[in-house]
Amino acid sequence: MVTRILALVVGVVAFVGCQGSDPEPTVNPTVDPGSAGSAVIARDATPGFGNQELDDAGALPPVDAGSVKPEEPEPPDAGKLIAELGAIAAWQTVIDRAQLLARRGQHGIAYGTLGPPIMMLGPVPEPTDAGVKALDAGLIASPYVWLVDDTEGNGTLGIRVALGKYTANEGQRVALGGAWHLDDDRRWFWKVDSLQALPPGPPSDLKDPPAAVPGHEIVRGNLPSGARTITVSRDNDAVYFQIVGPAPARDGDGWLVANELGDTPFALMTLPGERPTYGGQDMRAADERWLLKKGQTYWVRIGKIRKRAPEQPVVVHARTAPVRVN
Repeated sequence: MVTRILALVVGVVAFVGCQGSDPEPTVNPTVDPGSAGSAVIARDATPGFGNQELDDAGALPPVDAGSVKPEEPEPPDAGKLIAELGAIAAWQTVIDRAQLLARRGQHGIAYGTLGPPIMMLGPVPEPTDAGVKALDAGLIASPYVWLVDDTEGNGTLGIRVALGKYTANEGQRVALGGAWHLDDDRRWFWKVDSLQALPPGPPSDLKDPPAAVPGHEIVRGNLPSGARTITVSRDNDAVYFQIVGPAPARDGDGWLVANELGDTPFALMTLPGERPTYGGQDMRAADERWLLKKGQTYWVRIGKIRKRAPEQPVVVHARTAPVRVN
């Protein structure tokens, strides 16, 4: 009897001890019990852990905050945006003027860099009571600003634009919707009806500073360091020369040049913006063409020299405005 009571007490104590102990961990059913990974404990039920791999201590590996970098947005592609707008370079609108006239209901988009205001003579003051004429008011800002072509000419090619209600800062690259108009003085200007800011264009590879103000007026200056005569020039040189032939009959025909007047023509030179108008209807104004004279020395920066037949002058394109040498 005593023996049965002792056995019953031992069983009750064993049952209570089992209720207070930790439950046996569950083996991951996805692991083959006979494999080396059978000792891995499933923790899928632990909040926030999911199915991430644990280290040997059963904890998640630390995350390096510096290794996670936010994605940076790609810089806008100026060329793609210009193509999507259907815009053309500022000086090309001069060459294509016959297809961009407001009076015909035509329209286009010109792009370039905004330059300074275009200056003009101020009004002449009325004479004084003594009958002595007062000095004029000098130069004042006109209603126009320059849109400088930043694809050729090193700042010397530009068009007059009337921004109207639109505003932008000097030096900003923009695409300006509009068309060509004539003002009361018979000068062409681009009347703006839309403005789109553009990303900056690629930097120029020219070492020469850009023109201070656009225009076809010939400026004076000294020869730059390293300038060569045209007959010994190389690609991308600064060269000096004289005109030895007549002015081009058409834009794009080129100027015959040599070292000095009287020499055999060495090169046929095209100046910035001198391209033919396709279709034959050229509407360029007199101040939109270069006027060079024989017997005067000029210098320009050229591009590549293109050779032709031995008896023919080489072909060169000027990348900067002609400067009359002092």
